[in-house]
Amino acid sequence: MARVLITDTQMRRIYHPYDGSADVFLTTPGERDRMRDRHADWLSSHPVGL
Repeated sequence: MARVLITDTQMRRIYHPYDGSADVFLTTPGERDRMRDRHADWLSSHPVGL
C-alpha cells in the first residue's frame, strides 16, 4: 500500500510510513521533543537527522 497517512480524528497528528522509515508530524515543539527523547533509537544517525 502506498501513500498512507494515519491521523488522529482531528488531523492534528500525522504518521506517514514509507519504505524503510516514517515521518511523524506533531502539534507543538514540546510534543515533538518529548517524542524525540522517548524514541531516540528511532532517529536517523545522520548528523542533520535526516
